[in-house]
Amino acid sequence: SPKGNLWVQTDKLPYRNSHGNIVGIIGFTIDITERKNAEEKIHKMNEELKELNSTKDKFFSIVAHDMKTPFQGLLGYSQILSEEYETLSEEERKYFIKSIDELSKNTYELLDNLLIWSRIQTGRIAFNPNVFNLYQELSPTVSLLTQTAKNKNITIDYLIDKKTFVNADKNMLSTVIRNLIANAIKFTKRGGKIIISSKRVEKFVDISVVDNGVGINKENLNHLFKIGQNVSTKGTEDEEGTGLGLILCKEMIKMHGGKIWTESELGNGSKFIFSIPTKI
Repeated sequence: SPKGNLWVQTDKLPYRNSHGNIVGIIGFTIDITERKNAEEKIHKMNEELKELNSTKDKFFSIVAHDMKTPFQGLLGYSQILSEEYETLSEEERKYFIKSIDELSKNTYELLDNLLIWSRIQTGRIAFNPNVFNLYQELSPTVSLLTQTAKNKNITIDYLIDKKTFVNADKNMLSTVIRNLIANAIKFTKRGGKIIISSKRVEKFVDISVVDNGVGINKENLNHLFKIGQNVSTKGTEDEEGTGLGLILCKEMIKMHGGKIWTESELGNGSKFIFSIPTKI
């Protein structure tokens, strides 16, 4: 059919002569294309409904647990400093202040991702792609995270081709690279290394974030980027996470017409790659 597949249902019956011998076949054909199309639409709607329910469940899970937990820590540390400041040693004070600082940064990052993700789900986020130099645009984001990496004695090699141009939304691209580098830092041990590079592949540019960290087991690897699966694990120094960052990355790359994938092996580090078009 010029407009698509034609579905038919056929029934066949034997045709017998006056002696009861089969001398032919009588066939009936019914066009059931409309019914099949309706069934496919229902199936698609059911799948979308499952996705929406998973999205809703994930959202409330993060709000109820992952947003609540860090605030409990913040309240606890600040209460100790407020009520017992005079009796604490200088070392103890520094410990509590540092803990509050780290919790505050992590909670802010989670809240920022949560708000962006909510705007994507409700269609209220603007997608404004422009052509720009990839190296120059990502440099400030990488520089900010380099200091975080130094806190774990991790080096970041920034090897993006200085002559590479892409057609992308600058804010989204910054969010994606920030999440991937932050993840790499989280799952890389002290003294490790992270490499950020790019490669032109036809009409796309593949951007890679590679670490020599702890890697990902096969079971979790299959569940990455899936909203209904919780594969969040603690970092090498018990850093907290929700897995929301990777889901957010997938949504944003999808809006660009690109894709994101992972190559990893437990104990041998991870490589996250995503593609961004040179033209849209």
